[in-house]
Amino acid sequence: MSDDALKLRLKEIILEVCDLEGELSPADIQDDGQLINADNGLDLTSLDAVEIASAIEYEFGVRIQDLSAAKKAFRSIDTLAATVAAARA
Repeated sequence: MSDDALKLRLKEIILEVCDLEGELSPADIQDDGQLINADNGLDLTSLDAVEIASAIEYEFGVRIQDLSAAKKAFRSIDTLAATVAAARA
């Protein structure tokens, strides 16, 4: 899966898990924009991050191991994609 395809799928997962599909599109989520507690229309919380992490584990077989790794991974779509790609390599 290409980097762009992975980022698109991660954005789709976020919108699906957080029930934002009718409100936002993947194009509305910036690759380098903050995901958690950001003023970007997502309004994601730490609970959302747990649900998204579960969906990522289900779809990609990648488990985000601990709080420190989760904080780093959920900074942006860029960091989340890098985390998934590195774990799948």
